[in-house]
Amino acid sequence: MGYLETLFRRLMLNRRLAEEEPSIEISREEIRAMVMLDSGEPMMMSSLAESLGVPLSTATHTVDRLVAKGLVERRRSEQDRRVVEVQMSAYGRKLQESFHGRQRLVARSWLEPLSEEEREQFLELMAKITLLAKPASEEGR
Repeated sequence: MGYLETLFRRLMLNRRLAEEEPSIEISREEIRAMVMLDSGEPMMMSSLAESLGVPLSTATHTVDRLVAKGLVERRRSEQDRRVVEVQMSAYGRKLQESFHGRQRLVARSWLEPLSEEEREQFLELMAKITLLAKPASEEGR
């Protein structure tokens, strides 16, 4: 189901934003950053950049765009003011929660008509597709 979740997020995030905020578009890199921030815990910018496999400047630019869209918040660490932490905003979390509900419904609708054997085959194929669809920066993780 993790494979379905990854693909679903990539497909649905733009669609959901278009429904709620037609003027907001979100790039593939922004989607990847939101997936990394989905835990709800603040993440240091350097850790986010490392997780995304991009330079800090690229991660910063991506976060700048997400902050402008109201999906992510940036703040200085209380322990070390030099450290910048980012986390999903309330709006970003609301959007993610909505995705999780839709995700379960879509996954069930895809798998329900299939036999047990067909479900196994489908999930195996999705695993292969997801691995092939991974950006080079995610491979080996």
